Amino acid sequence: MVKRVKIAERKIAEIKIAETLKTWSVTACLALMLLATSALTGQAQSHPVEGTYDVTASSSELGEVKFVVVLKRDGAAWKGEIKDAAMPLAVSNVTVDEKNKVTITSDAGGTSVVIAGQFDAGKISGDWSAGDIKGKWVATQKASAASSVAAAAPAAAPAAASTASASVGAGIEGAYSTTIVADGQGEFTLGLVIRKNGDKLVTEVPGGGDLNIVEIEVKDPDVVNLTATYQGQGPIPLTGKRTGPDEMGGKWEAGGFSGTWKAIRKK
Repeated sequence: MVKRVKIAERKIAEIKIAETLKTWSVTACLALMLLATSALTGQAQSHPVEGTYDVTASSSELGEVKFVVVLKRDGAAWKGEIKDAAMPLAVSNVTVDEKNKVTITSDAGGTSVVIAGQFDAGKISGDWSAGDIKGKWVATQKASAASSVAAAAPAAAPAAASTASASVGAGIEGAYSTTIVADGQGEFTLGLVIRKNGDKLVTEVPGGGDLNIVEIEVKDPDVVNLTATYQGQGPIPLTGKRTGPDEMGGKWEAGGFSGTWKAIRKK
């Protein structure tokens, strides 16, 4: 009898250890996923000085000269290129300091040309020198295709989307048991509360924790997208849809990891 009790106790301990290791595995997966996502996000974000500029340089000796400057950041280093200039200018060095002061050093047929200026709101202005010749210059940053599209979008669109999310999501409010599965790693379970706050839907994870659901988007007819964070960082998109009156679920993918998620309304 004593032997059977000991065997049962050992099996219970083994199950608890397995469950603990599974939780640790999922937590590690989420942490690695977030680090990879953050790294990718950091790579995607561009420095405000980066871009293509239309430049007008002037001096009493040369009058007004126009050309194009392209500035790019490559890790911690900067690269530059001068195009459409009346005289070929080969850029040898570019620096941008913590206050966004830009200095471009180039060569014009053996003469060192130094162009220095301060970046502010899409423009760089300052002084330039080439031997004994000195002057002023102004550069205006060209708008990228992405920013042009964003500028053309109607300003009221985000507010309309929030209102639509609440109206389309009627009946979705409630408390849910949510399971997030990381393929090949395990699963993570948490509580999720969805409620209305004015004209939009908001989420809450009772008790908090490392993994949190911070946003919900509901679109016609049954699309449900959640946004998660891990230790306050993210976002981690969980895309999905309603699969029944009290259920919703879908897939997620970020930072080289992927899996599924499912939320069942508590009775």
